[in-house]
Amino acid sequence: MSHSTDTEFATETTAYRPGPHWCALLATIFTWPLLFVGGLVTTYKVGMAVPDWPTTFGMNMFLYDMTKASWAVFGEHTHRLYGAAVGVFTILMMLDFFFFDRRKWIKVLGVVALLAVITQGLMGGLRVQWNSTLFAAFHGCFGQAFFAFMVGLCVLTGRGWSSKPRPVADARKFRGLAASGLFLVYSQVIIGAWLRHFGDYRALVIHSILAFLVFGHLASLVLRVARRRTDVPELVPAARALGILLILQIGLGVGAWWLLRPYDGIARPVTLLAALIRTGHQANAGLVLASVVVLTLRSFGQLVGPSEPVGNGRVGARDLEAVA
Repeated sequence: MSHSTDTEFATETTAYRPGPHWCALLATIFTWPLLFVGGLVTTYKVGMAVPDWPTTFGMNMFLYDMTKASWAVFGEHTHRLYGAAVGVFTILMMLDFFFFDRRKWIKVLGVVALLAVITQGLMGGLRVQWNSTLFAAFHGCFGQAFFAFMVGLCVLTGRGWSSKPRPVADARKFRGLAASGLFLVYSQVIIGAWLRHFGDYRALVIHSILAFLVFGHLASLVLRVARRRTDVPELVPAARALGILLILQIGLGVGAWWLLRPYDGIARPVTLLAALIRTGHQANAGLVLASVVVLTLRSFGQLVGPSEPVGNGRVGARDLEAVA
């Protein structure tokens, strides 16, 4: 890589532009409630309340009158409309990246976000057209991944990422712990989708066992950051948020398990309390995943490994140059 290219890229990464960051932040904030609304659809098992797509009972879905709709139709149709709104926010974010940000890798990530939200919408539509529970599970898992990706965009467009780093040697292996934690959390999301959509007892056992592993791993990461908070202040906010969300997730998980007993395969009415706890557990998992994404990106952007020089370049930003 030439010296001129290095200088140009360094200039790009140190020039913070609030417009792209706020677009990413607003699109991300608007996305998380969609996880909760979609979770309610799954909890109440009303994913097929509207049997056609992209129309709603043969009508344009944006013109359908919900004032006399049943709760099942109201829930599923609201999920569709909210999904369309998230798509609009993602398009606006991508356009802002494309026309007002000079960084090529940010433009690429904006296009990736647009393709991802289109894919998510198509998966939801195919779930209805094929009446496929498997596609419903894929749709839920991909939705969590999309939210995590949007959170990552908030980090990558933020002031902290754009400013010059103060590299610190990764003596405590934060990067490895954060990256492996990301893998574990998303694996738990997949197992949770298996459990929620298919009610398989084996999924419950695996999900419960993996919960202990995930909790232990992430708790270790949070404690390590707390012990070295003066050395890695950039990791502290995300680590604190992760600690709080982790405790909440365990509480919601235990509550969901208690309310779902005795797992005899007999369908029972879903109470409001059960719906809020079970859906809250699923939606809070998205926030846990988001916290680990922030920790992972910040650890790769701020810390350096034993074989890397503690110099002027940002590890994470230079890696992203390859995308462009």
